[in-house]
Amino acid sequence: MRRTNVRLSRNTRVMIALTVVLFVLFAVSGIARPQTIRPRNIIEVIRQSVPLGISAVGQSAVIISGGIDLSMGEVITMTNIIATDLMAGRRERTVPVIVLVYGLGVVIGAATGLIIAKTDIHPMVMTFAMGSIVRGGYLLYSGGAPRGRVSPLIRSLGSERIGLFPVSIVFYLLVLAVVIFVFAGTRWGRSVYYLGANRKAALYTGVPVPQRLIFTYAFSSVMAVTAGLVLSGYIGVGSFEVGGDEYMLNSIAAGVVGGSTFNGVGTVAGGAVGALIITVIHSVMTFLGVAETGRLVMRGVIIIVMVAVYMNRATGTGPAAIRPRRFRRAGKWE
Repeated sequence: MRRTNVRLSRNTRVMIALTVVLFVLFAVSGIARPQTIRPRNIIEVIRQSVPLGISAVGQSAVIISGGIDLSMGEVITMTNIIATDLMAGRRERTVPVIVLVYGLGVVIGAATGLIIAKTDIHPMVMTFAMGSIVRGGYLLYSGGAPRGRVSPLIRSLGSERIGLFPVSIVFYLLVLAVVIFVFAGTRWGRSVYYLGANRKAALYTGVPVPQRLIFTYAFSSVMAVTAGLVLSGYIGVGSFEVGGDEYMLNSIAAGVVGGSTFNGVGTVAGGAVGALIITVIHSVMTFLGVAETGRLVMRGVIIIVMVAVYMNRATGTGPAAIRPRRFRRAGKWE
């Protein structure tokens, strides 16, 4: 009989490896403290990873496009400050405020992508500057003192459960389903990979690069706003401690751990797995009594090692499943 060699795609191999890493981490956690591997405790760890996972999905999309989003943490904080102040605990204000903060997120992300596309300014510089603008904006808005609280609906998002599962996890799974469909099943999502692989080549093949950059950074900001609303539901009140550099740095770490590289290789869903791994690692280090300085060192080591591994093994211009389907007569990618 003829033997058939089955070659797994790069992304499949990465996801399998990440799953193995997760099992190992949970095993180490169980050895250190057996009660941590009980179903309720595992669900709690997943719940804790939800805001980071949402932000990591947005960050992963930007990384795959060849950029980076240093404004994400400030957008998360902005969402918390504005939402809690305007909602003031009133249910009827929920929808208008949600529309407002998502609108602000889209404007911030779209403006970032537009300026990067038109001026060719480096994404690191542009997003750092945008983060500074956003921070100044919400400090000016709040007068340096956050106030208010979220509406009961947003509070339920962070604290209520459907049986054993927190509402936030159910919401998270729905978000992931939509995101996976957009980046795997639509030409807008698939074309993001070509930006990271070779932006000039993408332009020559008909990909509207400026529009895709605007889409990518707007998507990242929308994910940051979503993470900000979930975090606001967790704590219930306005706080400058929500978001900030911690979520910005951890979202980058999660995206990199999840297999995304700066040359158009990876998956946005990998960021969610990377966020869970980062959360479990922090949990294990807490159990072992490792100080915050040790966690910072570990995060830096993880980023360096994973980037080195993925960039070394990445070949081609992107996932094999992602290819331009055909050209229109006008030469536009479809």
